[in-house]
Formats: sequence, structure tokens, C-alpha cells
Amino acid sequence: MGVVSPRLAGRERELAVLSHELAAVVDGDARTVLLRGEPGIGKTALMDAARRGLGSPTTVLTARNLPLTTRVPNLAVRALLKQAGELERADAEHRPPPIALDAAVDRLLRRGPVVIAIDDLHWADTSTLDALMFLAGGPEDRRLGIIGTMRSGSGRPIDRWRADLMRLPSTRAIEVESLDRPGMRELVADVLGSPPHEALVSDVLARTRGNPYHATLLLEGVRPSATTAPATVAADLGAALLQAWSQLPRETQELCTMLALHGKPVRVRTLMEVDPTWADAERDLRPALAVQVLDTDDEGRVWFHHPLTAEILVASVPDRERRDRHAALARSTAMAIAHGEDSPELLVDLADHLSAAGDPAGCLEASRRAIDALAHSGDRLTRLRLLRRSVRITGDPSFRSADAGRAARPDDRRRLLEEWAAAAASVGAPEDEYEALGGLLDEVDADAEPLRAAGLMLQRQRLQFRIGGDLADPEPAREALRLAATSPDGPEYALALVELAHAEILTADPGCVAHVAEAIERATRLGDTGVLADALAVSGQLAALTRDLERARALAAQALDVALPNGHYWSGMLAAFWEAYAMPDYPAALRALRRARERLGDAGAPYLVTATVALTEARTAITVGDVTDARAALRYVRSDDPPVYIAMGLANVSAILAAQQGRADDAEAYLQRAEEQFPDVPSYAVSTQAHSRALAHFAEGDPEAALEVLERVLATDPGDNSCEWLVPLAARALADLAQRARDRHGSDAEAVDRLDAFEDRHPHVLARTLGISYPSDLAALDALYAAERARARDRPEAGDLWSAAVEECASARLAWEEAYACRRGAEHDLTSDDGRRDRAVALLRRGAALARRLEADSLTAELESLAQWSRVRLHDDRWADDDEAVDRIGDAALTRRERELLPYIVDGRTYAEIAALLTISEKTVSSHISNLLRKTGAANRVDLARMAQARERSA
Repeated sequence: MGVVSPRLAGRERELAVLSHELAAVVDGDARTVLLRGEPGIGKTALMDAARRGLGSPTTVLTARNLPLTTRVPNLAVRALLKQAGELERADAEHRPPPIALDAAVDRLLRRGPVVIAIDDLHWADTSTLDALMFLAGGPEDRRLGIIGTMRSGSGRPIDRWRADLMRLPSTRAIEVESLDRPGMRELVADVLGSPPHEALVSDVLARTRGNPYHATLLLEGVRPSATTAPATVAADLGAALLQAWSQLPRETQELCTMLALHGKPVRVRTLMEVDPTWADAERDLRPALAVQVLDTDDEGRVWFHHPLTAEILVASVPDRERRDRHAALARSTAMAIAHGEDSPELLVDLADHLSAAGDPAGCLEASRRAIDALAHSGDRLTRLRLLRRSVRITGDPSFRSADAGRAARPDDRRRLLEEWAAAAASVGAPEDEYEALGGLLDEVDADAEPLRAAGLMLQRQRLQFRIGGDLADPEPAREALRLAATSPDGPEYALALVELAHAEILTADPGCVAHVAEAIERATRLGDTGVLADALAVSGQLAALTRDLERARALAAQALDVALPNGHYWSGMLAAFWEAYAMPDYPAALRALRRARERLGDAGAPYLVTATVALTEARTAITVGDVTDARAALRYVRSDDPPVYIAMGLANVSAILAAQQGRADDAEAYLQRAEEQFPDVPSYAVSTQAHSRALAHFAEGDPEAALEVLERVLATDPGDNSCEWLVPLAARALADLAQRARDRHGSDAEAVDRLDAFEDRHPHVLARTLGISYPSDLAALDALYAAERARARDRPEAGDLWSAAVEECASARLAWEEAYACRRGAEHDLTSDDGRRDRAVALLRRGAALARRLEADSLTAELESLAQWSRVRLHDDRWADDDEAVDRIGDAALTRRERELLPYIVDGRTYAEIAALLTISEKTVSSHISNLLRKTGAANRVDLARMAQARERSA
């Protein structure tokens, strides 16, 4: 069984090895390669991709063995002879199949190399295997390659034949393993057509064990924004997974079904205890183990080779029968516990089986015991799951029967809610914690327990950031402060002051100054390190926003020193942000963020904390053009399943990088996922999303759409993160529209009128009120704004303004804007009567070197096109990147991505194959190849491949 389509995600290594072996065949050495792996793992896709990569004059013969009930001798051999045009001669001469095939191959070898690709050897008859052995054992200097695929664990006689074949010196085996997480991420992105959510990757990987065929079927009809695969398995996937199970003896099928209902790996003895008639379970499971329906782990437990098989078997059991079987499993588990095996694992099993059997009271009682036992075992996620389910049982209105009443004590729900909130906080599950705290607030009488109510309100308010809520609403903190006033010397009152000051800072309320000072004074007097760390962090925020940068850095450093040794990681994270924001420039901020993330990680901070810092680190690295560090930080964020607010930021930041590099399709995919999953954008992310969306529209060549997005957000007078980028981008869109009108020999009056009205509303770029805008940023962005206005109006001073913008952007370390300004400045100087060619040449070379370093392929192509048109040689050692040599074909310099594509073009790969191998879209491949044809003057891809081969020979 091959994969549904030739998806090669995560298979670059295996394909490279296989292609290397076939290259040896072309060079004159015989090779035999066996691709071995489980059904659906991608053996056929690899073989097909390798043989399609072979160019002329290699002859490729293909054959497939079939799972016929009656073996047909030499079926595949006859197919090979027919393709070689030798079948009739072989039949007429009555030659033995091995001799006939060997002779046919010899005749073909006179014309060039020969490759035989034969699929599903595990179904081959012995005559076919003998013929292949005869060929593989021939002369070692023949230009003959044999590729075969076979399933692992096929048994005799194929395994014995394989062992004999491996003794030949020209034979090698490639074990095709399950996809790892990066490989599965690539496959899911390929199927969906856009970058997937990490939760979806985790779900598919866990349920398919990295099998590409199963993953592809599981993903049928899944939306790009999905976080989980469908709960119901498609019919095609079910049939594929149950094929081997359906051929097992009846007793084995029954045991497999009971194992599936058990829900996890189990020792055979546990199944034997369910029913005395299964005393021979160990014997009855052997057929399932033999055909790899089941596997045994190192602890002697059995489970399904493909976890999806268990899901399908469970779904096949009628509801009533399923409840009865779970009840039987619950009884056997209870008996084991009664006999002294009172382990946390058995208690969890008992609770799960009672839940599935429809016994909420029994489930609640068993869960209570399991929760207590797990408090000391370390399995915090399982404990969190049990607490969540128990709370929901006690909150179910139907849970009011006599049996239920007996199981639920009056204080039971409140205790469970408290434990749920604490467990959620310990594992970093903010949505669970927020729901648990809301439930507790409903249970607490604020008049009778004002401090308790105030504490819960403050805890919930602090979670707003982590669940994507509103940070700037001061009302919850004011209400908490009112309730906490009953004990003004307590920690609740000091913490309420901190949260109120934080909200007031975000709303520019001057009362924040007094509240911050009072909070620090009270926290210091209390000796409460948590409140003190919070107060110092918020005080650092206030100092940074008022540009008292030295004081801001000192307060943030003090907050970190208090927070980290005492486990106050979220306070440490906030302090890290404001320490970075108080740095004099972006490179210093980037260093501070890296240092803080390392300190937080070393102190034991959870993923949510370090990932939040890493996301800001990635955005800062992108701003200064440090693409390598940006990717490393984004990779760290993707290493786990991010919560809502991190996932939204990850999508936006990834979209910004993609759009800046000209990958419009990737940017659009990221943004679509963000917008589908997070339709209600938090106030602090509005400008960031508008920024990324506008850049994506520019990458698509749609300035009108970019302008619409920007003006809609600018009409709200934003002061959040990224707002300072919006005005220059809007001017860029208007300049593009004006220039487009002139290029079409039309009037630019409408665009210029729109610019006049825009300039009246926005004479300068915006500065943040909720964050830091560096003075150098604002100067650089104002310079860009001035240059774009001059470009829109076609003013002669545009050249000087672009040159000034280049230097301002360089001073501010805004690498992307510097490269863009180089392009616009060179364009003006080369096309205007008053332009300066010497300045244009310097800007072109400077911009091209920058664009190559940034991997901004579309900008690189624009600069190269401009250079070619104006007969400017771009390569100049003054601006070349020392770490990256510039390859050339003739006078055409190649970008990094073009150099990556060139070997695949020479190999004759299709657009789809190149896109799959480089994990980019076919549209992007087409764009790069068009640029290569234009730059080199090649007539077509064949001509381009010829020129590239000539370059290699000359090198």
C-alpha cells in the first residue's frame, strides 16, 4: 500500500540516500536497494520520486506484485519483460524467467543505465524472487539498479530471501521509519495547504504513530484552523486499519476489542481477570502480535501497533454493549484493588471505566481516591483531567439522584474547584484555571468572605493576558480593592493595588503612580515576595513608559532577582519584558530577552512563560533582520502546544516574516488560521495583526487591500504594540497606487488627494501608549513616511529623502526597511531626470546584499531586475555578505533560494516535487523559476539546466 499521493514530507534523508545509490548506477556501478517499512509508511512514494528524478537516457522498468489468492508465477517478471519488449521472444524461446530477464536487461544496458522498480515484494512468488536474486548477483560493473519495496515483519519466505540478498556487496536496505514531529508537521501543512496548529500536529502524530498514509486519510476534510483531527475515522482509513484484524481468529478479535475498550497498554493478566472464559488470552493474542496488529512493550504490556485501530474497534461496539463491557472492566479493576493492588494507575482506570459505564457517582468516588493518590505520583496532567471531569459531574443538574447525593458531600464541589485551579496553575493550563476560578467565585459569598472573593478576582484578572482577554479593564481590580479594604494590611490589598496600577497604566490614568508606590511600600512591609515582584515589575513598566530608562532597567532587574528564586515566574516574565523595552535599541533588547529566557528556563519556569518571552524575542529578531535567531525562537515556541494568546502571536509573527521575505501564500495561510481561530483580537494585538495583514497584502501586490486594513485600524487611534509602523505603510500603499496610475499613463490625482487627506489626519507616525517606541524608530519611520509622500507626488526631492531614510533605518537597525528604502532610492535615481547614478549603484548593491542576508527573495528579484535593466553589476565586495558566496550563471547572481532550486531543475523535477522537497508552495517555485529564466536568458527549463551543468563543469 503506498501513500495516497507522493508526499515526501520528512523524507529528505531517505530520498537523498536512494538518489545517491541511483547516481552510482548512472556512474557505472550496480546497486540493489530494498525499502522496508510498515504499510502506508511511504515506501512507494520514495521509490516513485527517486525513479522520476532519473533523466535520459536511463531506462526505467516498473512492476507491482499483487495480493492474489492464487499465486501467478513470474507475474512481475512478465510485466518487466513486456515493458522491455522481450516477452514474446522469451515465450517463443522457452527461456527460464531469470535468464530471459537478464538477457533483456543486457540488451537495454547497451543504450544506457537501467533501473528496475518493483513494488510489494512481500506478495511476490518465489519465481519472481529468484529472478531478482539472479539479476542482483550479476556483474558489479553493470549500470543496473534494482529498487524494491517490502513490508517489515512479512515473515517467510521473503525474510529469508531478503537475508540472502543482503549478503551481496551491492545491496543496501533503507528502513523507512514513522515520521517524527517535524516530518508530520510538514505533511499536515502539505495536506491542509497552510501551516497547521501544533495541537493538530500532536493529535495526528499520536493517533497515527507517524504513518503518512493514515495521517493523510485522517486529515480528509479538516479545516486549516483545526486543532484536532476528526473524532470519527473515515471509512477508507477504518478499512485499511482493520484489514489485518478482520483476518484474525474470532477469539483474538474479541480480546482485541476488549483491549481497545481498556484504553491503554495492559498486561495480558488484566484481560484474563475480566472473564474466566479468557483464561487462554495469552495464547489467543499471539496471532495479533504475529501480524503486528498488536505490539508488546518492554514492560510486557500489549497495545495496538496503530492507536487508531483501538478507536475504530471502540466505535464499532454498540452503546449498550460498550457500557456493559466497561462495567466488566470496572469490576475486574475493583477486584484487583481489593486484593491489595491499590496503585494510582488502577484507581484512574477504575474511574475511567465507571465514567464510560454511565456511573457518575461511582466515577466521582473513584476519582476522589485517584486524585489523592496522584498528588504524590507526579502525573499532573492525569490529575488535572480527573479534577476537570469531577467538577463537571458535580455541576451537572441531572446529578441529583439518591446515589449521587450519597457520593457528593456539601463541600465537595468547592474543594474540587480549588484543587482544579491549583492543578491547572501547576501545569500551565490557563483556560482550565480561569474556568475553575470562575466556579469558585460562584461558590463564594463575597460579603461573608471578602478577602477570598478579592483574591479570586485578582487571580482571574491576572489570567486575562494568558487567555487573550482584556488587560486594560480596571473594574475587576477596583472591586477587588474595595473587598480587600476590610484588611488593608493584607497581601490581597497590596496585590489589588498592583493590578489596579497595571490597568491604569494601560489606560493612561495618572492614578497609577500613587498606586504603584503604595503597592511597593506595602509589599516590602509584608515581606511577600510574590506581591513585591509584581509591584517592582509594574513599577518598571511605568518607568519605561515615562522614558526613565535607567530606573526602569534597575526596577526590572530587581523584580527578576526577587521573582526567580521564589518561583514567581509570571512576575519575572513581565519584568523581563520591561527590562528589554528599557534598553536603548533593538539589539540590546534582543540580548536582554535571550538572557531573561535562559534565566527563566534555568529557574524552572514553565513553557508558557518561556514561550511568551521567545515570541517577543522572535519579533525583535525579525525587526533587526536576524533571520536565523528569529527562526530559532519561533521553533522554540512551536516545540509545544501553545495556548490561545501565544498561538495568535505565533501566527502573526510568522506571517510578518513570510510576507517580508515575499512568501505571500505562507503569510496568507498563517493569517487565515489566526483570524479563523481568534476572531476577537485582544486590544493589545490589533496593530500587530493589521501590520502583518498589510505586509501580506503588499507581498500579494494589493496595495488597496493593505490601505483598507491600515485605515480601519488607524481610525481607532491605536496606541498598542506595532502602531508606529502603520502610518508609513499606509503612505506606501498610497504611493504604490499613485505610481501604478502613472505607469498606466493615467492620472495620479485621486491617489494624491487621498494622501493629502491622510496627511492631514496623520502628520507624523504614531508612538505607542501601551509600549515602547524607540526614538530612533520614530525618526526612521518618519523618514520613510516623508519619502513615501514624495514618491506618491513624484517630487524631485524623493531621491534625497530615500537616501536619508536608508541612513535613518540603518541607524535604528531596521534591516527590512533599510533594504526597501535602498530599492526605492535606487529606483528613483535611475528613472528620474534629476537622479544620481553613482548613488543608485551604491543603493542597489547595498540593498541586494541586505536582501540576500534577509532571504527576502522577492525584494532580491526586484533589485536584480532593476540592476539588470540599468546595467549595474550588483556583486561588490564592499556590500557582500562574508558568510555567503554569491553563485552565478553567466552574469546573473543567484539568490539563496534559487541556488537551492537549481539542482532539482537539473534533475528534471516537477514544480510539485520541488515544492514538496523544499516545503514551499508551487506558486513560489514557479515564481523563482520564472526569475531564473529571466535573469539567465534561458529559453526554458531544459536550457536553464544545460547552462547550470555547464557552470558546474567550468567550476
